[in-house]
Amino acid sequence: MSIAYGITVFFNKKEDFQILSQLGAVYPFVQYVEFRAETPFLVPGQTPVADVRYYRDILRAAGLKNTMHATYFEINLATQNPWLKDANIACYRDYIDLASFLESEVLVVHGGTLLPEFLTSPNKEILWETARRNLCESLYELAEYGQKKGVKIAVENLPPEGLENVIFDLESHLAILDRVDHPNLGGIYDLAHAFLYQQDVLAYLAGIRPRLFEIHAHNNNGQFDDHFGLPHGKMDYAEILAHPDCRGIPFIMEINSRSAVLETLEWLKGRGE
Repeated sequence: MSIAYGITVFFNKKEDFQILSQLGAVYPFVQYVEFRAETPFLVPGQTPVADVRYYRDILRAAGLKNTMHATYFEINLATQNPWLKDANIACYRDYIDLASFLESEVLVVHGGTLLPEFLTSPNKEILWETARRNLCESLYELAEYGQKKGVKIAVENLPPEGLENVIFDLESHLAILDRVDHPNLGGIYDLAHAFLYQQDVLAYLAGIRPRLFEIHAHNNNGQFDDHFGLPHGKMDYAEILAHPDCRGIPFIMEINSRSAVLETLEWLKGRGE
């Protein structure tokens, strides 16, 4: 079984998507595209249906499968606010509808955050429990709806960037998946985010693999969430790619520029992929 490589589409213009029609001919090991569903490229209720159909038809013609990363701007599934919780779910139901139309196998969502000042509150434990409860209740609703639409929901571990993440290591990731306990909810494991938390990247991978729907791969220098190409940074992707648990699920390379994506694809090609 080979690695099911994919790339994230950071496009801003509809016309750019046509590039993907030739991707398989040059890099036949690429099996997936991940939509970055953000404005202005792809937004439920805003992107014209004709454009969405255009993307779907190109992928069908190219023989590429896809996943989708839902928006995370101004969204927090671990919110303390019940009105925002309901709004988040309503927003993501629209993303599930869009993913279903595009035949996306997986919809990626983030695991939610708390403000740092909550850690010094005398009600810290109550706030943490509210965050976890609201995250889990939201994920359950999304998993239920996604199951009806044929879209799996995957919740991601986040990087250390100032906010307190509900999911940041193997234990916290599994705790949320176990608490929700829905067959249509799994994990997406971001290798580089775990590296920033100084986790044992491969031990985390092995521990979560039975619950995993997708992997995100990119590189960094150990301080910031740089989203470098795989050959650049302090992570040893030659070792990571040799691990058997990388195989059998979408392995999406979430890299920050088109040139870095192409460089990584050439690097993989040179490795005999």
